[in-house]
Order: sequence, then structure tokens, then C-alpha cells
Amino acid sequence: MPKFRFEFIEGMAQPAIFADMADRDEAVREAKRAAKEAMLDGIVDGVDPTSWVTKVYDEAGYLVATIGFQDLVAAPRDTEEFKETEEPGILRSG
Repeated sequence: MPKFRFEFIEGMAQPAIFADMADRDEAVREAKRAAKEAMLDGIVDGVDPTSWVTKVYDEAGYLVATIGFQDLVAAPRDTEEFKETEEPGILRSG
């Protein structure tokens, strides 16, 4: 199993965490899960965690993912927002 390094940049230096993961996708999912948990802890402590970042590196030391905590709390864009009601390309008012 490949080993990944997780670095949490939370205003203060945090020690890196090393973990064996099946692949990059699993490592990114785990980083997002851990980031959400850290955010909740920060909020409970009265800290604004939206500037925090998690970085994931592979065994060779290459950066494979950067997860900005603000991205985890941003509202997803509603892809159904502009549904076509009758004719495509025509906007009707009133």
C-alpha cells in the first residue's frame, strides 16, 4: 500500500501525519474527512478555520492534493438553477 503524508496548516505548525492508503482518491477522501473534523474543533474553540489548508503528498514527496477548508464550507453551485422551461436560449420575463 502506498504511504501518504498529510500536512495540516492551521495557523500553528502541526506535525505531519503518515498513513497507508489504497490510492490517491482514498487519501484525498481521508484528508477531507480529517479537515472537516479539524474545522469543527476549531469552531468549537472560537477560531475561524476557513484559511486552513491540508496538503497531501505521495511517497515520492510530490504534492497530490491541496484542500482549502473554505472549499469545504462553500455552498455548492446549484446546477439545476437555470432549468430550461420551454424553449432553449429564450428567457421570458413577467
